[in-house]
Amino acid sequence: MIVMKFGGSSVESGRAIQRVASIVRDRVSEQPVVVVSAMGKTTDRLVEIARLRASGNERDADRKLAQLREFHLTEAAQLRLGSEAKRLNTGICELFDELAQVLQEIGLAGSVTPLLSDAVLSFGERLSSLIVTAGFRQEGIDAVHLDARSVLITDSAHGQAAPLFFETNALLRRSVSSDRVTVMGGFIGATEEGVTTTLGRGGSDYTAAIVGAALAVDEIQIWTDVDGMLTCDPRVVPNAHCLRSVSYAEAEQMAKAGAKVLHPATVLPAVRQGIPLSIRNSRNPAAAGTRIVLESPCDGAVMSIACRTGVAQVQVVPRNTPVTADFGSEIWEAFHWAGVAFDLIGTSRREISLVVDEASLTADFRERLGALADLEIRERCALLTLVGQNACRNPLNLTRAAQQLRKTPGGAVLAWCSDSRFAFVVSAEAVSGAAETLHEEFFSQPDPEFFVPNRSSAFANSSAVAGDALRRPAFATVSAMAD
Repeated sequence: MIVMKFGGSSVESGRAIQRVASIVRDRVSEQPVVVVSAMGKTTDRLVEIARLRASGNERDADRKLAQLREFHLTEAAQLRLGSEAKRLNTGICELFDELAQVLQEIGLAGSVTPLLSDAVLSFGERLSSLIVTAGFRQEGIDAVHLDARSVLITDSAHGQAAPLFFETNALLRRSVSSDRVTVMGGFIGATEEGVTTTLGRGGSDYTAAIVGAALAVDEIQIWTDVDGMLTCDPRVVPNAHCLRSVSYAEAEQMAKAGAKVLHPATVLPAVRQGIPLSIRNSRNPAAAGTRIVLESPCDGAVMSIACRTGVAQVQVVPRNTPVTADFGSEIWEAFHWAGVAFDLIGTSRREISLVVDEASLTADFRERLGALADLEIRERCALLTLVGQNACRNPLNLTRAAQQLRKTPGGAVLAWCSDSRFAFVVSAEAVSGAAETLHEEFFSQPDPEFFVPNRSSAFANSSAVAGDALRRPAFATVSAMAD
């Protein structure tokens, strides 16, 4: 068996669903289980509708809800279901009636509680999985719909629920058909009491990995709108190249550093089972995509540059005392109390330096932290993270990156350096230029053994230099640097 997960852009319209059906039909012999995200931007639209209802703006909320209902009915009509159309339309309208009831509860409460938020957001995947199942049947695929909430059992941590694997695995093994194509929504689950939960934004990838691990499938395929995992975000660097394969560890580091292709937790169930993943393009199914496997294909090389915007650099400076263990524990407690995640740049006797999401620096949090120490906050920053197995053990990589960033407007600060990644903090205004500079330095001549060159690149067909660099032993440049 295989698991095929299709993201929101892959099922954004009736025509897109027909394209997905064609992809799945070609792989029916591999007994696929299909996991789908909400259609297009449905999740964002549901968030906005819930916010309007909570604020008392019932008129705008109802108008946007009607538009979302019409969108789903219109795209479902594009599937040309014939006699099945009435049944699907009834199912869609019933779900929107149920959604209206949840929104009414939000209006009465005057706020979107985590429990109600999960209830609202679940409708995106519940709707898409219903419509996709009908589309598959119309295209001659023997498909059956499975409500993910009946098989993916979680704890009650609404908004970021954790799967209960023992219960989930047993239910999946009993419920997934081996002779029909099972279609289910990603991202959503339910508690043992049947209360709807979500796995967090981007959790459809996690659902695919959970299902794949439970069924011990041969491969988990993540279908999206790019050819695979790229050397950089193509919105930042248009001539980014596609990687042929990366290791689980590299893929996880790329995701954590800001790459949008993969949810960070996705790799964990696959790692435990040793199941390979692949990233594929639903708009270009002939492309080989990127395989995610146990071992990196190239040790000591930079394989990708990830960009993460919307961060701030925070210097925490104690008053009239050096940084001590007791002082550090007070700072960590303040972060824990506020539920603010951070990346530690470093500590010294004078200060603690951190990177946090800018949105987490609320007035209350600043006040609480400011009561403990003086704060120096550099806002509107971005992180550029270079990822590759043992990339930081090759000193030439860090040297090359630092030299290229030397002239970055506003400067570049080395945030951290580990075996598999090193990162720089730059200003938000400089991130695009800095990313392009680094990409030119490391990927101007991609080796076709490791990359699918972007044909728009002037050096797409020149690989000799990059091939030498990629095959260079990790410490081959130490003596040269010493000289």
